[in-house]
Amino acid sequence: MVSCDAGLTPIRAQVVVQNRVVSYLRWGEGDIYAVLLHGITSSARAWWRVAPVIANLGYTVIAFDMPGHGESNVIGTHDIPSIAQHIAAAITTLGIKEPSIIGHSWGGATAVHVATLVPTARITLIDPLIHMSPEHGATVVDRYAEGVGDAEHQTTPWLTARHKLWHRCDVVWKAEALTQCRREAVDGLFTQSGSWDLTDTLISLRAPMCCLVAAPAATIIPVAAQQTIATSFAQHGHRYVQVDGTDHNMVRGGFDVTMPHIIQWLKKESI
Repeated sequence: MVSCDAGLTPIRAQVVVQNRVVSYLRWGEGDIYAVLLHGITSSARAWWRVAPVIANLGYTVIAFDMPGHGESNVIGTHDIPSIAQHIAAAITTLGIKEPSIIGHSWGGATAVHVATLVPTARITLIDPLIHMSPEHGATVVDRYAEGVGDAEHQTTPWLTARHKLWHRCDVVWKAEALTQCRREAVDGLFTQSGSWDLTDTLISLRAPMCCLVAAPAATIIPVAAQQTIATSFAQHGHRYVQVDGTDHNMVRGGFDVTMPHIIQWLKKESI
């Protein structure tokens, strides 16, 4: 059987925040930290190929299971600021100082708010979720919740069939994540997190930022927001890159073309 740890097996640990378990995986023993935040219905295992590469740049890498995902407990509120406060508290409890934060999709939205709560060395957003409303969320929640709570043997066939660009281990870890995910957390994001748009908050951040955007047909960032973010990033010396050959899950379907951008960006901090 092919190993699904990319040659560096992570250590599983947990921290307790307000009587709720926040589970995480750790790779590496570097002097600087990278914190990784996954998207909805995934888990810390989503970073199985990314984290070892970052650890090899000299980082200690911490990938959290987001609330209601993986081995982390659900929390009672689902708006992005509350999720970010929960993750920020976990970062602080672990004694992590000025991490580089990397977030995909929902994790990207969370990363934007975490960066307003803890000193942050560098931010990498991977096709981040920029806005939500309960009305829109209600129309898509069932699609995003497909497979949640199902056994791995039920989800593996259709994950494999739909995601031709994914590595076999991406399917393995996504199937596990769907089994672990709590529907409450998915409904919370799409129908109970309120109406919000992070564009203004994002462009107001002053930590160095890199926004990696999926191919035009795959990105979830609205065109108007793309234009606003790209213009602001150019004005403030941040990096905005649309990566062709990727789907929304850029470090799965598009790992080989996305990872070089992440490495180049993080090397600026590790030097």
